[in-house]
Amino acid sequence: MAPKGGLNVRVLTMDTELEFTILSKTTGKLLFDQVVQTTGLREIWYFGLQYTDSLGMESWLNLDKKVQDQKVKKEATLQFKFRVRFYPENVVDEIIQGSTLRLLYLQVKADILNETIYCVAEKAVLLASFATQAKYGNFEADVHEAGYLANDKILPEQVMSGHKLSREEWENKISLFHAKHKGMPREDAMLEYLKVAQDLETFGISYYDITNKKGSELILGVDCLGINVYNEGDRLSPKISFPWSEINRISFKNNNFIVKLNDKKSPKFIGICRKPKMSKKIYELASGNHEMYMRRRRPDTLEVQQMKAQKRDEETSRAKEKAELSKEIAARAKAEQMREEMETKYKEMEERMKKRESELEEANQNIKRLEEQLQELRDAKDNLESQQDELKEMMQKLEEAKNLEAEERHRMEEEIKLKQEEIEEVRNLVDEKEKQTRDLQEEVEISRQKLEETTASFTAVIETQNGDASSVSSDEHDNGSVSSEDKENSIDIPEIIVDPVEEREVGMDAEMTADLEELGKELEEKKNEENETDETKSTGKT
Repeated sequence: MAPKGGLNVRVLTMDTELEFTILSKTTGKLLFDQVVQTTGLREIWYFGLQYTDSLGMESWLNLDKKVQDQKVKKEATLQFKFRVRFYPENVVDEIIQGSTLRLLYLQVKADILNETIYCVAEKAVLLASFATQAKYGNFEADVHEAGYLANDKILPEQVMSGHKLSREEWENKISLFHAKHKGMPREDAMLEYLKVAQDLETFGISYYDITNKKGSELILGVDCLGINVYNEGDRLSPKISFPWSEINRISFKNNNFIVKLNDKKSPKFIGICRKPKMSKKIYELASGNHEMYMRRRRPDTLEVQQMKAQKRDEETSRAKEKAELSKEIAARAKAEQMREEMETKYKEMEERMKKRESELEEANQNIKRLEEQLQELRDAKDNLESQQDELKEMMQKLEEAKNLEAEERHRMEEEIKLKQEEIEEVRNLVDEKEKQTRDLQEEVEISRQKLEETTASFTAVIETQNGDASSVSSDEHDNGSVSSEDKENSIDIPEIIVDPVEEREVGMDAEMTADLEELGKELEEKKNEENETDETKSTGKT
């Protein structure tokens, strides 16, 4: 509750709500100063305090008068809006502070969405994509899934209703442009938004209904570049333009707003306002815009010079940090690439090791079989020698038994024959075993050679990996931009790689311009098809 003789005041900025208690003698300037001190703004010349007067008209608070003496709508808490009153000619050249940029961006975005500023469909999509980048940052397909803009007002109603596209289709078009802004900081996205918006036909223009001496209804527009006169119903194409450089004097008298030109031969322009005291409001707004026009063409004040110097220092510092970050990111990206290459090579090595193990197992089995064959060969040779000894013994007995009876001799000859046949079989078996042994020895030799080749290849890969790791470590050290933690663990491959911040030159490039033109043609064709369909339906009904 306000103290005795005090007034409660609520001020709405574009991103916050402020409440003050002021004295009955508080002037508009004191209240304005309280607001800018609270918000920390320094570029105060763009802003003013707007209120709804007792007649329901939007007015600007006079800073030289007491607040309570002005026709602010009487309420328990006086309501004001802190808004941009005088727009810059060129956002890039004039706006210095980030806080000023943000408030201007929020106000212009609101004016475009509520159709105070007219915007064609394709530019509305582009602007929505910059606004999305400013709010959500980089587009990530796994994060920003379909419907991520469902809770946002993304386009003016006249754009959405003027084309028979579903909201999902509009969101898809916006997300396609959003993805192209990857790496763009939020402040840059707001700046890009304003760079496009400031070229819209109705940007920064305040409109007033007037008539001329003939009684023709016209519209008067006042902005940072001068005064324009429009036919009623057409706020896009001025009928007459009076640039500030051609205006000698502006004034008001009763309901008349008067423009006198430098060219003495040119008649002065007189606009007759339809509402009482509107001529004075037009005069105050026009005078302020003219003063801003002249201010821009004079040398900067000391305060502005200091602010610009501070901005340059901050930009230099950010550029340096960005360069260092880019180097670090490049080193990390290289490390990530090396890690991927190593993982691929390690997988290859694992496959080779498995193959080597398989070959080793096969070789061991061959060796085991060889040992068994050799043992069988030794046993066969021993058996052959034993059989040969027996045959020799039997031959000796046969020699000694020459005098034996024929029957006994025949029996011994049969035994000798059988023994010879048995020896021949054993000899054949030994020959076969020797052949199998030679074949097995050849297989073992081939397996041994394969093992040697695999081992040599494995050793070469290990040496290459060690060399690559050393190279990465050396590169990171040379860059001089890797964090202290990375320096301590320079040999380790980082588990998480930060997405690189891509270098982006501010401004629409040729590709973006081409995409925008293509979108414009697509929407125009869509609209023509819809009109043809509507005409066909109408003809059918007739």
